[in-house]
Amino acid sequence: MLIDKKVTKKIAFLARIGLTEKEAEDFSKDLSNILKWMEDLKKIDVKNVDPLRNINDIELLEREDIDFSKNSDQRKLLANAPKKNGNFFTVPKVIE
Repeated sequence: MLIDKKVTKKIAFLARIGLTEKEAEDFSKDLSNILKWMEDLKKIDVKNVDPLRNINDIELLEREDIDFSKNSDQRKLLANAPKKNGNFFTVPKVIE
Protein backbone atom coordinates (compact mmCIF):
# COMPACT_ATOMS: atom_id res chain seq x y z
CA MET A 1 0.00 0.00 0.00
CA LEU A 2 1.48 3.34 -1.01
CA ILE A 3 -0.35 5.37 1.62
CA ASP A 4 -0.81 3.88 5.07
CA LYS A 5 -3.24 4.90 7.81
CA LYS A 6 -0.60 7.07 9.48
CA VAL A 7 -0.20 9.23 6.37
CA THR A 8 -3.96 9.36 5.86
CA LYS A 9 -4.49 10.51 9.43
CA LYS A 10 -1.80 13.18 8.96
CA ILE A 11 -3.53 14.43 5.80
CA ALA A 12 -6.87 14.42 7.61
CA PHE A 13 -5.35 16.37 10.50
CA LEU A 14 -3.89 18.99 8.17
CA ALA A 15 -7.24 19.28 6.37
CA ARG A 16 -9.03 19.46 9.73
CA ILE A 17 -11.14 16.41 8.87
CA GLY A 18 -12.10 13.95 11.56
CA LEU A 19 -11.82 10.30 10.48
CA THR A 20 -12.77 7.10 12.23
CA GLU A 21 -10.41 4.11 12.06
CA LYS A 22 -12.60 2.51 9.37
CA GLU A 23 -12.66 5.73 7.32
CA ALA A 24 -8.88 6.10 7.64
CA GLU A 25 -8.42 2.56 6.39
CA ASP A 26 -10.85 3.08 3.49
CA PHE A 27 -9.29 6.40 2.50
CA SER A 28 -5.81 4.85 2.66
CA LYS A 29 -6.88 2.23 0.14
CA ASP A 30 -8.59 4.84 -2.07
CA LEU A 31 -5.62 7.21 -2.03
CA SER A 32 -3.23 4.35 -2.77
CA ASN A 33 -5.37 3.29 -5.72
CA ILE A 34 -5.33 6.84 -7.04
CA LEU A 35 -1.53 6.96 -6.84
CA LYS A 36 -1.26 3.55 -8.55
CA TRP A 37 -3.54 4.84 -11.30
CA MET A 38 -1.35 7.92 -11.70
CA GLU A 39 1.71 5.67 -12.01
CA ASP A 40 -0.10 3.67 -14.71
CA LEU A 41 -0.88 6.90 -16.57
CA LYS A 42 2.78 7.89 -16.49
CA LYS A 43 3.67 4.71 -18.40
CA ILE A 44 1.44 5.58 -21.36
CA ASP A 45 3.27 6.88 -24.43
CA VAL A 46 1.57 10.10 -25.53
CA LYS A 47 4.31 11.56 -27.73
CA ASN A 48 2.22 11.35 -30.90
CA VAL A 49 -1.10 12.37 -29.34
CA ASP A 50 -2.37 15.89 -29.84
CA PRO A 51 -3.52 17.70 -26.70
CA LEU A 52 -7.25 17.48 -26.11
CA ARG A 53 -8.92 20.83 -25.61
CA ASN A 54 -12.54 19.70 -25.62
CA ILE A 55 -14.09 16.26 -25.38
CA ASN A 56 -16.92 17.31 -27.69
CA ASP A 57 -16.68 18.36 -31.30
CA ILE A 58 -18.93 21.31 -30.58
CA GLU A 59 -17.71 24.63 -31.84
CA LEU A 60 -18.53 27.80 -30.00
CA LEU A 61 -20.99 29.87 -31.92
CA GLU A 62 -20.21 33.52 -32.34
CA ARG A 63 -22.85 36.03 -33.07
CA GLU A 64 -22.39 38.53 -35.81
CA ASP A 65 -21.30 42.00 -34.75
CA ILE A 66 -24.04 44.51 -35.28
CA ASP A 67 -23.87 48.26 -35.34
CA PHE A 68 -24.91 49.84 -32.09
CA SER A 69 -27.18 52.78 -32.42
CA LYS A 70 -27.58 55.11 -29.50
CA ASN A 71 -31.28 55.04 -28.91
CA SER A 72 -31.40 56.43 -25.35
CA ASP A 73 -31.90 60.10 -24.70
CA GLN A 74 -29.12 61.29 -22.38
CA ARG A 75 -31.35 63.94 -20.80
CA LYS A 76 -33.97 61.33 -19.85
CA LEU A 77 -31.32 59.08 -18.30
CA LEU A 78 -29.76 61.91 -16.30
CA ALA A 79 -33.18 63.03 -15.10
CA ASN A 80 -33.32 59.86 -12.95
CA ALA A 81 -29.92 60.47 -11.39
CA PRO A 82 -29.94 61.59 -7.73
CA LYS A 83 -26.76 63.61 -8.36
CA LYS A 84 -25.21 64.75 -11.60
CA ASN A 85 -22.43 67.01 -12.79
CA GLY A 86 -23.08 68.34 -16.26
CA ASN A 87 -23.70 65.33 -18.51
CA PHE A 88 -22.28 62.81 -16.02
CA PHE A 89 -23.56 60.81 -13.04
CA THR A 90 -22.01 61.72 -9.68
CA VAL A 91 -21.34 58.70 -7.44
CA PRO A 92 -19.77 58.38 -3.99
CA LYS A 93 -16.01 57.97 -3.86
CA VAL A 94 -15.08 54.30 -3.52
CA ILE A 95 -11.27 54.41 -3.29
CA GLU A 96 -9.46 56.54 -0.75
